[in-house]
Amino acid sequence: MSSFEPRDPVAHVDEAVEDLPGATLVRVSGELDHLTAPAFEAVALPAARQCRTRLVIDLSEVGFLTSAGIAVVLAAGTEAPGRVHVVAGTGFTRRSLEITGAQDVVRLWDTRDEALAAD
Repeated sequence: MSSFEPRDPVAHVDEAVEDLPGATLVRVSGELDHLTAPAFEAVALPAARQCRTRLVIDLSEVGFLTSAGIAVVLAAGTEAPGRVHVVAGTGFTRRSLEITGAQDVVRLWDTRDEALAAD
């Protein structure tokens, strides 16, 4: 009988916050599930609360998105003083957000440039 000992975490996520002229950008890459959503939440919610203008959450490099990650996006959407713009691309990530009705809380965009240029 063998035992399973992973060398790498099963799921991973990288996140970064950048202050840009007219926007706060939260970039996320990797997988957003119940294991990684707390790390995303620890970055996204403070950024949403402290955002002076608008918040852009870039999920274009997220390859896997579950309800835990969507919940953080929606929480950021309700915490931010202004409208939250989410770069969701055109694939799985966007479809997951659309199915949940996230567009009622945040605006969805295909590209980061579109989200940053929006009012």
